[in-house]
Amino acid sequence: MRLSTHLLVALAALVLAGTAKAQSLQDFQWLTEEYAPYNYTEDGKLKGIAVDTLVAMWERLDIEREVSDIRVLPWARGYRMAQEQPGHCLFSTTVTDSRRELFAFVEPIVDTRVAIVAPRGTLEVDSPAALRDVPVGVVREDIGELLMQEAGIDDHLLRTDSARALVRMLDAGRFAAISYSLDTVWWNMKVAGIDTTKYENVHTLTEGVLGFACPKGTDPALLARLQGALDALREDGTLARIRANYVD
Repeated sequence: MRLSTHLLVALAALVLAGTAKAQSLQDFQWLTEEYAPYNYTEDGKLKGIAVDTLVAMWERLDIEREVSDIRVLPWARGYRMAQEQPGHCLFSTTVTDSRRELFAFVEPIVDTRVAIVAPRGTLEVDSPAALRDVPVGVVREDIGELLMQEAGIDDHLLRTDSARALVRMLDAGRFAAISYSLDTVWWNMKVAGIDTTKYENVHTLTEGVLGFACPKGTDPALLARLQGALDALREDGTLARIRANYVD
């Protein structure tokens, strides 16, 4: 079958679009999710520690972008886009050795802790293996799911699309426990009106940092400029002041 000239041109354009790299920081597309207190919407406005940090980086680098340019997506969708589409960067992303194989990181934005949270007094967990036969809630493609899978736990993982759904389903008794960022669990429970004293961290899976995750093929010179801006904000105390606006 012969293809028309117009169809060939269209196919070539698609191939080039899929392989082209961002030529400047102005070209970057920024993706995020509902992950308070780092990035979340409140009264229709996107805010949070990581959002404010990114805006401060733009200002330092004279990048003319607005918060409204940031796309808020379900985590699993943004996670795939940041791997597959040049110039698309995802935040806030927990940095791990396995993820360094998938992304180029600008980091750290802030420290983070991923933990198993369960109703107080219901579980004793000395390792993820203790959860092999109980239903554990996770968010798809999130670090909480990844860490459980790396520990060999997968059959009883129950997947949701957001932190809000995760904590509400835990409180409704749908899960024995959840695996997620500890700060984000407590934040979402408070927003949902859930009594946080009914729950506890029964096992810390990892302590690490959050970063901006960009595709592996991103121009190193552009990443270096972003990293330099983030480092400068840390050194002059801006990052600490931003965090203090959200976390006591």
